[in-house]
Amino acid sequence: MEEQYIGKKFTIIHCKGAIDSFEIAIKSVEARKHEIFKANLRAQIHRLADGYRISSNSFRSEGKLSNGKKFYALKKIPIRGYCWLSTTKQSTYFISHYMCKKKDKLDRSDTEKVIKNWKRVEEDGYGR
Repeated sequence: MEEQYIGKKFTIIHCKGAIDSFEIAIKSVEARKHEIFKANLRAQIHRLADGYRISSNSFRSEGKLSNGKKFYALKKIPIRGYCWLSTTKQSTYFISHYMCKKKDKLDRSDTEKVIKNWKRVEEDGYGR
């Protein structure tokens, strides 16, 4: 997983700790499927960065940020990567963290993590 990917339309940046959270989440998947999951999520990130449409099963609005704007989930069940479109860094999505989710409902702790990263990046200006 790359810390940053620059596509044709957007730049995708992983927040601090996001790649580590992916490595933890992937442990919930059978070891023989790790490379497939990594490749599928990498492909979704590249599609998003290049401005291609992604199905609502794989990329959907998940919750709200402190400013009322939405954040999203990149999904390859059971792994989700939570992200938002930056308002301070043009044409940039930040991926907050990844989680293994066996259910569809958004956990409050995931919303809190996204908002914490969003505030650090968007309001405090700490890059990623």
